[in-house]
Amino acid sequence: MRIRRVISVLCIGVLAAAGLSSPAAAAAPGITDWKPCADRPDVQCATLRVPLDWARPYGPKISLAVARNPVDDPSKRVGTLFLNPGGPGGPGTILALYGDLVFSPALAEHFDLVGVDPRGIAGSTPVLCDGDPYPPGLTLFPRGAAEFRRFVEANRVFGQSCADATGPLISHVDTVSVARDHEAARVALGEKEFNWLGLSYGTQIGVQYANLFPHRVRAMVFDSVLDHSMGTEQMLLDEAATVEDSFNRFTRWCTATAACALHGQDAGALFDRIVAAADRNPMPVPGAARPVSGEDIRLLTQEYLVFKEPNFFRPVSGWLQLGQAISATLAGNAEGFAIPAPEGPQSSQATGPACMDNPSEIRTYDEYQRLAQRAKRIAPHLQGASQSWTLLRCTGYPVRATNPPRRLDVRNAPPILMVNATHDASTAYKWAWQLKSQVRGSVVLTRIGDGHTSSMHDACARAAIDRYLIDGVMPAPGSVCR
Repeated sequence: MRIRRVISVLCIGVLAAAGLSSPAAAAAPGITDWKPCADRPDVQCATLRVPLDWARPYGPKISLAVARNPVDDPSKRVGTLFLNPGGPGGPGTILALYGDLVFSPALAEHFDLVGVDPRGIAGSTPVLCDGDPYPPGLTLFPRGAAEFRRFVEANRVFGQSCADATGPLISHVDTVSVARDHEAARVALGEKEFNWLGLSYGTQIGVQYANLFPHRVRAMVFDSVLDHSMGTEQMLLDEAATVEDSFNRFTRWCTATAACALHGQDAGALFDRIVAAADRNPMPVPGAARPVSGEDIRLLTQEYLVFKEPNFFRPVSGWLQLGQAISATLAGNAEGFAIPAPEGPQSSQATGPACMDNPSEIRTYDEYQRLAQRAKRIAPHLQGASQSWTLLRCTGYPVRATNPPRRLDVRNAPPILMVNATHDASTAYKWAWQLKSQVRGSVVLTRIGDGHTSSMHDACARAAIDRYLIDGVMPAPGSVCR
């Protein structure tokens, strides 16, 4: 669902009315040329031009796709709420287009819902790659020094193809630059205050914004929190543990739930069986990029675990679908774990914010082997397979990271609300508390339960988020949604 691009027009009056004097103000013209979005004509789409390099605000420019879903009744309007679905690689315009369907009616009633596709992503000036991100024989789990060397070289070759095809932008797709882009969008929209609802990786955009522009913040919600103070190894091991926890909860649920395709059976043992069988003999699937291996099954399992309950993006429970996928694979059909064949020029999340923010600490096969052994002990079923594990693709990446992990000390911003489930299948619950310690005055709302994110499908968390964003009433410290 790619939105239509249009050209933004300079609007000095917007900047003068905002009373701003900053690189963002100087580099971000107002957006006046809004047009109906192709996918939803009642939502407005436009393009915003921003500096390729924020250190050179008057230098070369790139384009950002912007979408705005305006309130129906201006008398009820609180302001603009910027949204980001996570990723890295998720287009913010999607949440603006469908935010009134994804979140509560109250948010759409009181806020213009605005989404910006991060630089390098979707409708914005993209990162492009000419190489194959996953050439035949490549594994994220090398089984010897020779395989590890081939893995690192493949990462280097693919990364260089992205640098060659993309040009200077490749060095400026870090999350700090994305946060500055959102400040430019605030300026362009003529908003005096910044409101934010970021999911997963979107929490990182939000905290970087708060660190840079604390006095512009009115209210911010971080839903399923990512902590950027950790190095690669700790991040991978933490996520390995939280995904394995979710998988174990799935197997117990599946055994006890009549609707699960594996009801009454040992789902964990059956999963291990299909992984071992696919590792011995990868399973062909028509239209897939390659035969399905056990590694593919382990890596794709997290996608099913993240949403236990149906929502706008996954109308059927991912847990039910995982049971069906395992059952079908036992019967010889591995379609549920297949990687689709790529179409057109390749773009890779690993060449966007991921590697600019998360340079790999792993340099040698011995270092990798120690990490892999720890992951297997923590996660005997999935063996570490997770979205964070794919950050190992940054090993050998030829472009220097511009925003490596570091601890923040966010001060002078209003209180920020952080929400996380105790059994999130992607962002470890403890990460919310780790980030809280870096954001003064922040509050963690704990959701006892499963699944990734809370604002889309949990009534208790949604009500607390709405009350905070709309009325400015923060949940009491220690609040819990059960």
